[in-house]
Amino acid sequence: MKILIFANSSLFVKTVTGILDHIQVVGIIIPDTSNNDLLSTVEYAEAQQIPLLKVSAADLKKGREVNSWILATGCNAALVMTFPFKIPESILNIPEKGVFNVHYSMLPAYKGPDPVFWQLKNGLKEIGLSIHKMTDILDEGPLVFRKAMVLMPGENYGLAAVRLTLLLSQNLDEIFQNILAEKYIAAESEIQTSYFKRPQVDDLTINWEQQSAVEIENLVNAANPRYNGAVSYLNEQPVRILEVSGVDGKFEPGTVVPGTVFHIDPHHGPMVLTADKQLLLFNIVETENGIFSGKKWCAMGLKRGDRFVSLN
Repeated sequence: MKILIFANSSLFVKTVTGILDHIQVVGIIIPDTSNNDLLSTVEYAEAQQIPLLKVSAADLKKGREVNSWILATGCNAALVMTFPFKIPESILNIPEKGVFNVHYSMLPAYKGPDPVFWQLKNGLKEIGLSIHKMTDILDEGPLVFRKAMVLMPGENYGLAAVRLTLLLSQNLDEIFQNILAEKYIAAESEIQTSYFKRPQVDDLTINWEQQSAVEIENLVNAANPRYNGAVSYLNEQPVRILEVSGVDGKFEPGTVVPGTVFHIDPHHGPMVLTADKQLLLFNIVETENGIFSGKKWCAMGLKRGDRFVSLN
């Protein structure tokens, strides 16, 4: 089977060995606004002499030149492995088998541009991989593959993305067989449809007055490393929280307000009070001066009574 790839990241390169075991890649389409994560895909295409086309959103809407280029590849199907532009229906109808999208959730749950972030932020115990035939409606269309993945305790965005990519690689044979045979899986009624937008600054910012220790830890994990951690402010200066962990044991918070450094552990770092009267240990943080362990940050001057706030 001849496959056309739409790419905007290194996902194709990370799975290319598994892909080439099953099909022939006859072309790669990338956005004309390149990014560092896409460079390895460009280099691979050039080294392997795979036809490469850079397009803008306007190019896709116009259609004529892009459609002709796709037709010339002779592809039977296309696989979208992250792509920033909406693909017009005229292009979706060109490959005989259709255009299929890689989506990191158990569709129809968590439709949208960044499902991994929202699943981690919302504290799901498992996330998943779905491959669906694309339609003119975002993240709609019949599924050819769907599989769940149990999250590890404390798993962050980066590790979850790596493991989902491995899950994709391990199941490419079944995915391509189902595409070729036009074998679709039945929808599961217990999976509720949901959509989440791209995270904004407010979504990344810790709300000390409302969020529990577990909710803050989920946010920190969801934002690391893709969004450079969860956002907070100390002395009106932004701080990125990259890793936290819960603190066991009994204590009396008294009248201390959430967001306050309640205790300094000289061997581990600062412990901060949350809205549900729990303590979070700050393990790794980033300020305008660099990335520090919680222990080193305390040695640099962070003290008991300092207070983190939300400026939103």
